[in-house]
Amino acid sequence: MTVEKGKLDEDYFGTPLNVAMSVPFTIEVGDIILGRISKVDEEFVYVSTGFKSEGRIPVAEFRRGPDADKEWKIDDEVEVMVDRVSGEDIYLSYEKVVARRLWDTLAKKHEDGEPVEAEIIQQVKGGYRTDIGLPRHAFLPGSHLGIQTQASELIGKKLPVYIIEFNTETENIVVSHREWLKKQQDEAQGEAFETLQKDSIIDGRVTRLTNFGAFVDIGGGVEGLVHVSEIAWSRVGHPSQALSCGQEVKVKVLDFDPDSKRISLSMKQAAGDPWDKVDEHFAVGEIIVGSVVKMVKFGAFVMLRDGFEGLLHISELEQEKAGGENIKLNSGDEVKVKILNVDPKGRRIKLGLPVEKSSKVSGEFKQYIDNGSSGISIGDMIDLDKNKE
Repeated sequence: MTVEKGKLDEDYFGTPLNVAMSVPFTIEVGDIILGRISKVDEEFVYVSTGFKSEGRIPVAEFRRGPDADKEWKIDDEVEVMVDRVSGEDIYLSYEKVVARRLWDTLAKKHEDGEPVEAEIIQQVKGGYRTDIGLPRHAFLPGSHLGIQTQASELIGKKLPVYIIEFNTETENIVVSHREWLKKQQDEAQGEAFETLQKDSIIDGRVTRLTNFGAFVDIGGGVEGLVHVSEIAWSRVGHPSQALSCGQEVKVKVLDFDPDSKRISLSMKQAAGDPWDKVDEHFAVGEIIVGSVVKMVKFGAFVMLRDGFEGLLHISELEQEKAGGENIKLNSGDEVKVKILNVDPKGRRIKLGLPVEKSSKVSGEFKQYIDNGSSGISIGDMIDLDKNKE
């Protein structure tokens, strides 16, 4: 449609534009033009665009969107969209311009891979309806949430997301918080591998326990594995016997591979080898109480203090040859043992059973023991000796 422009103030649009608009030109519905506010009442904002008639916009449109708190005044410049043209009357829209600008901004962010903020509005089938600043809501699939939490706790929560689907024709927008989390983790891993050093000792937090070891977060969501054999110098059957999720630990970096994103850690090596100072813990001949941790054919392994284990040989438990009864032990039993030998190089502690003072009397002396059954007392024996005299 061709609409003739009216005369405009030179101080507003400038001479070149004034000259250019002195001739008829074509406008289309959907065009965005610059106008000036000429009047404001309780219902409408009137905007002069240079046409013979002013356009009017409902005040409610200015109370929505990013500039909702702005106080619009006469002579303020404002971008408006041609919503409808009827004769010489032009109907304008402010919020459609805002929406267009937001669409353009979000399209650019989608193209450049930049995150946006999404507020969880409502749980729907398969996911959540979110507000990313457009009149139309974006869809967040449940599989792209990326966190474990109750749906009721998410309503009203704002999350950083990536736009993974953006269709301007259907106005369908799909976002993902999971992709944002993944990128954060990838960036953290990249930084971690750049600063990671072999044999360094760092702080970490236990995140998962498995049959083969414990996963430890060493910062920024970057995890390394402490194999079950590297948890402690003493025997550990399952990681849960020595660790719990959330526990703060110190670990030594054994090895890492930036390509596979794998990090091997050790807790026991971070703590140092206790066998280097084993002589400070035990003395030969010392008697202590330990706990049986494992029974084998050749004896029993006994857990001593400070995480050391010693071997109580089977020969110490077989007492039949000495005229006594065999000693039977089971895993978990407490037993009093004697330190027989400490071998730091061989990493072995030899244990024995303490020698108890026996109350047994050999057969050749039993005939001289009177338990009172003869009826003769010591006093009777003294009197007998006097009569002999």
